[in-house]
Amino acid sequence: MGEDFRERRLSLGTSQDHVARACRLSRSRYCRIEAGKIETLTIVELNRIATVLGLDASVRLYPGGAPVRDRAHSERLQSLLRHAAPPLTFRTEVPLPSADDRREQRAWDAVLFGSGERTAVELEMRVRDIQAAERRLALKRRDDPTEHFVLAIADTRTNRQVLAVLGDQIADVSRVKTATVLGAMAAGTHPPSGYLLI
Repeated sequence: MGEDFRERRLSLGTSQDHVARACRLSRSRYCRIEAGKIETLTIVELNRIATVLGLDASVRLYPGGAPVRDRAHSERLQSLLRHAAPPLTFRTEVPLPSADDRREQRAWDAVLFGSGERTAVELEMRVRDIQAAERRLALKRRDDPTEHFVLAIADTRTNRQVLAVLGDQIADVSRVKTATVLGAMAAGTHPPSGYLLI
């Protein structure tokens, strides 16, 4: 961010002192922000600097630690993946490939490998904002196309109620029987693309 601020300031032909005063920051604090030598930067400061420099600030959150929900998520994901038989193998938390202009932070919950093909696996524990989930999954599939895609949805009463209203297609895939997916994996073949309850 500091480099972005500096490049933008220089392109505008303005001084650090001018930007600092306009942002109601001390010149030394602004200089340290621009140099990347500050450990704390508030959202308010970020927005002030961006506004003064004619930039739009955007903050995104990415999975990075082990949140409390991860245990249930991990257990349910493993209940699906343990059906994979050779020659299928799998890895969890598989990062998407990085792009030239950004460091990639997203990852597939799991990927099945075998016979020169890949199956991306995503697990949704609770279906809430399905449109947001569909957009997120569409972007992942665009940025890391795989031959197969499985959307596993936790088999809960709430999720079943939501799915009953939504119909037969989610994230551009149709519903597949759980037994079909598990049977294919147990036979060592990639499952058909689709969503299933597990």
